[in-house]
Amino acid sequence: MKKGRAFTLTELLIVAVIVAIVGGAGVSLLYVFLQHEELVKDTTVAHQRGETVMAVLERPLLHAGLGVPDDKAGFQSAFKIGGYSLYPEVASWDGPVSVKNISLIERLRVVYVVSTYCAAEESCDVTSGDPVEVSFEGELPSGQILAGGGNIRNLKSWVAFPASKLPFFVEGIVVHSNKIKFRASRHVFIAQYDRLCLVRAIEVYAYSGFFYVEDVTAGSGRQPVVEGIASAKFEYDNDKGTLAVTLLCRGAKRYDREVTTENPPLWEGEISDEDRHYRLIAMRKIWRVRN
Repeated sequence: MKKGRAFTLTELLIVAVIVAIVGGAGVSLLYVFLQHEELVKDTTVAHQRGETVMAVLERPLLHAGLGVPDDKAGFQSAFKIGGYSLYPEVASWDGPVSVKNISLIERLRVVYVVSTYCAAEESCDVTSGDPVEVSFEGELPSGQILAGGGNIRNLKSWVAFPASKLPFFVEGIVVHSNKIKFRASRHVFIAQYDRLCLVRAIEVYAYSGFFYVEDVTAGSGRQPVVEGIASAKFEYDNDKGTLAVTLLCRGAKRYDREVTTENPPLWEGEISDEDRHYRLIAMRKIWRVRN
């Protein structure tokens, strides 16, 4: 009967080396996989955050400047009605789309309109400063309009017609006869069947890792709407009527070390030390302000 042969020390060492090599490779592959998974997750979250901001801006920018003057002087004077010493905040803005730097933070200001289902029943001439009543087809959105001289500073008291290119101050609403009493800053013509639009405004900016929207119409103050926006840059070309919005977006996780050592593509501004602890991407979208 043959005796069983035991493994020699050399054979055991060879097996141990092979196991170590295979195990090490497996650990390395696992580490690479986990790193890749984190990278994909961070990039996906950053993209989602940027896309959410662009979606917030989409509607106001597509309707920016509709029914109001485009030039600075005409825009500012349009909200100043003779006989009234007060006027809404937007009368100090540089136009329906403008960029203002306040305390080193770029702010985008947009005046836009929300269309209603009402249209002027007949054409009408409005003289400068004089009140005029206009009849409408369709139910008036009286719940969305503030009427009366005491509300002139509130943007909810202002409406516009796309063809007129001038905002109108609402002095009164006659619900039973479906009429609105207007005043305008200068002589203007309201075309028959021109659509009644509500004038609205927002101011947006990025600060301290959040994207803020301030509804100037409601005067509700700034509201953080999207988390993880490190910075935002706005470039408005008034001659071409184009607005470029560039966002610096954070990934989901903050790391103990700096993981972003170089500026991502499309971003030419500074990056804070805090933001470099996140994986960052830059997103850019260009709108044509058609109105």
